[in-house]
Amino acid sequence: MLQNVEAKEAMGAGGRGISVRVGQARSISVGGSEVENAKVGIVKTLPKCIGQGVIGHDFLRKYVLTIDYRHNKLTFAEPEEYRGDDQFPHTSMPLRLARPDRPLILVDVLVNARKTYPFILDTGASQTVVSPLLAGQMGILSTREDAIIGAGGVVGSFAGRLKSLRIGDASLGGVPVIVSDIFSQLIQAVGTDMDGILGYNVLRRFKLIIDYPNARIQFQFQKE
Repeated sequence: MLQNVEAKEAMGAGGRGISVRVGQARSISVGGSEVENAKVGIVKTLPKCIGQGVIGHDFLRKYVLTIDYRHNKLTFAEPEEYRGDDQFPHTSMPLRLARPDRPLILVDVLVNARKTYPFILDTGASQTVVSPLLAGQMGILSTREDAIIGAGGVVGSFAGRLKSLRIGDASLGGVPVIVSDIFSQLIQAVGTDMDGILGYNVLRRFKLIIDYPNARIQFQFQKE
């Protein structure tokens, strides 16, 4: 049973407002990692593709998080227990959050070897998404209509392709993307410029190490 439940407004798909009840759980445990007196948000419904809940920053910020897409493995390590992992070529950079109270991870991405744009790193997004502004500047043409499903509902969009995408020293070519106008409301809600979302179709090419306590992020490139 949750304690101290109160009603608030939160941000869903496309920056749409959704009603959330905020409470406190005695503890949340993932594998062997546990956080006591954890703040949680309760929404009326979540899309089936999301499941029964989302692990948020209040939990993750205490750990060094390793996401190994190739081996389908997720690891939480205490900062003093993490030993590092440099077995693959990698690029490392400071961990940059949009705002302390809006802890979206931002990554600078060079698109088509022409211009750098701020992207959100979203481990829960299935596809990489770009703004209509970016699509227009890069000359991305529509290949088919599509849709984005999130906690706030369905957002219309269309599919296209980037010639290249570069994160630090790591480059990918021919990257499929979804073009959608979800960013104007996101920017207004978060208060930070952004023109893209890095999703699974890009992130699966890496082992991702997010060191929240030391504010570092590492992309280890793994060839398919």
